[in-house]
Amino acid sequence: MARLRAVWTAFRHQALHFFADPQWLIPNIIAPFILTLVALMLFRSASGNVVLYAILGGGMMGMWGNTLYASGFSIQSERWWGTLESVLAVPTSMIWIIAGRAIWNSMVGILNGFFILVIAVTVFQTPLNLNDVPLFILAFVLTLISLACLGLVFSSAFVLTRSAGVLTNGLEFPIYVGTGTMFPIALLPFWTQPLAFSLGPTWGIDAIRYAALSDYSSGLTPGYWGDLAIMAVLSVCYLVIAVWLFKQVDHRARRDANLGRY
Repeated sequence: MARLRAVWTAFRHQALHFFADPQWLIPNIIAPFILTLVALMLFRSASGNVVLYAILGGGMMGMWGNTLYASGFSIQSERWWGTLESVLAVPTSMIWIIAGRAIWNSMVGILNGFFILVIAVTVFQTPLNLNDVPLFILAFVLTLISLACLGLVFSSAFVLTRSAGVLTNGLEFPIYVGTGTMFPIALLPFWTQPLAFSLGPTWGIDAIRYAALSDYSSGLTPGYWGDLAIMAVLSVCYLVIAVWLFKQVDHRARRDANLGRY
């Protein structure tokens, strides 16, 4: 219960901070939104399923961008504010605090996808018919959780570096490409595909498209439930790795006592 309270408090704090500091609207919502609008303009003469493919990819881009910024800049912000030592000193492990922040920022990505959906229907006059709404919602929620778990793995490295902003910007677009948000990963070079398969969101976006598109077929063979099973296993692995890494980081932080230095 103490960990759940920590997650909820971090979730609430991140929400309040998001609304109090509107500059985060640019990287978290506006940037993925513009990228998806460009894709919609390119696909505007295509069939409805192709446009929906782009919309779902845009929603995933927004979710991942928000998760990554939560992982990176939440630690960087603590350094700027001079509160990093206080966060490390509380009885609750930092991983649960970052988890609450990552979940909030992933949820903000859902708003991004909703706005894109509204634009597609009202401006581009795109008929959007989801094949199976309950399965779509299930895949969407589980993908959000998988993104949060992946963000926790990255955030453990961000604790030890003063260049979290650089890492955040550098990791954003490789994940967009590697997970196949805008095009199938079968188009990627062969040597990059094992890396794409190791990312939970790759399987999540595939499951989302299975639930949304009636005639969807990808190069991944497991199907909807197979995608969810693989994503769940990868998410558990991410969580285990993140817990272990945060323990190592916490030990090093308490030993060296230099996290707040620049």
